Amino acid sequence: MSADFLRVVLVDDHAVVRAGYKRYLELDQHIQVTGEADSGESAYALLATQEVDVLVMDLSMPGQGGMEAIRRILQRYPEQKILVFTMHENPALALQALRAGARGYLTKSMPPERIVDAIHQVMRGDTPVSDEVAAALAELEQEAAPHLKLAPREFEIFRLLASGLSVEEIGQRLHLGNKTIANYQTSIRQKLGVHSAIELHQFALRHGLA
Repeated sequence: MSADFLRVVLVDDHAVVRAGYKRYLELDQHIQVTGEADSGESAYALLATQEVDVLVMDLSMPGQGGMEAIRRILQRYPEQKILVFTMHENPALALQALRAGARGYLTKSMPPERIVDAIHQVMRGDTPVSDEVAAALAELEQEAAPHLKLAPREFEIFRLLASGLSVEEIGQRLHLGNKTIANYQTSIRQKLGVHSAIELHQFALRHGLA
């Protein structure tokens, strides 16, 4: 492929979404969608077979999910550029995704031309963030809310616990032992100041994270 093209891979579990954005992205003569994946695991496997300039990745997907996929991909490919493209407008999620190593955070409510601009921004070393969360993100970084002190791995496990998954189910999803997940659960509860699964779920609801 010509070096004039940016190689982009779309990671989203909805084929219709991928098809729509593929057509739109390739209206830009400098972008070519060279691959698609429907989960974080398949995106990780794809990176072993081809070079990719920008991964455009959703957060809500089957399996390990987008946040864990970011962590795992960057652990193996630390220079890989990942642009989050999601329906979630919660700034706490954006903050955690950026902390995990994402190079930008866009929401699906924004005009589609913004994703084209964002891909070029990421390649220039900028960090594009959607207007919907940018202002809130700046304010959020000044706050001392307990969930903002969670590390990205803790935050992902917190969200899975809040969604009602058991220690065993989370362990299977993240390929970690039950004891490890249980230790994370204890640490997360302590940091959030909650004492039960119900209180943890209520905390997530109050902060728009459930």
